[in-house]
Parts: sequence; structure tokens; C-alpha cells
Amino acid sequence: MKKTFIFSCMILAMLLASCNKAPKTTQEENTVKDSLQITNPELWEAQNRKLQLKADRGVMKNPLDLNGFIQIAIIVEDIEVAAREGAELLNVPVPEIKVHQTVDTTDPNLMYYGKNYKYGLKLASITAPQGFIIELHQVIDDNPNTYNEFIKEHGYGVHHLGFAVGDRRDSVVNELVDRGYQKRVEHFYPGGSWTIIDSEQSLGVNLNIKPAM
Repeated sequence: MKKTFIFSCMILAMLLASCNKAPKTTQEENTVKDSLQITNPELWEAQNRKLQLKADRGVMKNPLDLNGFIQIAIIVEDIEVAAREGAELLNVPVPEIKVHQTVDTTDPNLMYYGKNYKYGLKLASITAPQGFIIELHQVIDDNPNTYNEFIKEHGYGVHHLGFAVGDRRDSVVNELVDRGYQKRVEHFYPGGSWTIIDSEQSLGVNLNIKPAM
């Protein structure tokens, strides 16, 4: 039952994303890359580094547990439209839309490819009875961050799947890095953290590793 519901939510996510996605032209892609290469060459290099998974990686010693699946995060163009449409399709209340904006670019607990950064988002969460959330994100600034990177590369769509791994957080993240994945975002805050692992090239979606919801 849980797998069926998750699959249904993924279909919903793809439908919402397809309504918002705008194709990019080659000229637009080149402009984005050229601009970032000039303004932030280290970040440009990190974003364009090819994934190099180890050939002998085998089964993880610290695997992700499907019982810890907690989140589907979707980047949308218009969160008001997506929240209303998603609520109507799932027959649930329209979720509250919140604004989250960081301002401190020197916070060592908030890193993007190992560099300080800031970002602004509108957020809305639909909680499933099975215990996970469908989280809608709308970017509200042009700062270099994981959300704008995803939009420039893919358009709107499913940015990451979130997993709660408890006190195995460090072991899971370190093993994923050892397998060749990059830490795209690492954010520590009182009582928790979230770490975005760049797995787009191999899985088609990023992973969010958290100690808990």
C-alpha cells in the first residue's frame, strides 16, 4: 500500500513539473555556465565535475532504509498554483505557504559545494498518512544554490528524495562520498541537519540525508 501511494505521488510530481517546465535554449545554457565561470570559477568547476563512482562499490554497508523515506521535494514555478492543484488532485487541504530566506553568507553551518551561500524559498508541505511529506519549493532569488542549479540544468521537477537515517547520518554521508558522490549542500541547525547528495547523474534525482524528519 505504501509503495503504491509513493508511486502515485511520484506520478503527481511529474505531472505538476510538466505543467511548469520551460525548455532551455542552448544559448541560455551557455550564458548561465559562462556567467558562473566568470563570477565563481570554483563553483563552476564543482558543478561541472563528472560523477566518478567506484567500479567495485558493491552493496552499501550503511544502506538507506525505505522505512526511513520521509520526503519528496519538488521545485515548481508557481507554488500557489502547484499547492492548490496538488491538494485538489489528492483531495487534501491546501497547504500553508511559508517563506524561508537565509541572509548570512558567512555561516559555516550552511555550505554549497563547500562554500558559504544563501538562498530564498517559498515552501509548502503536504503530509501523507504514511508519514512522509510532499514538499513544494519555489525559488525566490537568483543566488547560486542547489535549487537554481537544478532548474538551470533540468527545468522544474523532483529535486530530491529525503531519508531519515538517525544516528547513522555521518556514516551514510561519508560512505556516499567515498562511493564518488558529491555533497552538494550541507546545512546544520539546532536539533538537526540536511545534506543534499548529488546523485542526479546516476539516479536522476538527488538524495537528502537527515537524522530525522
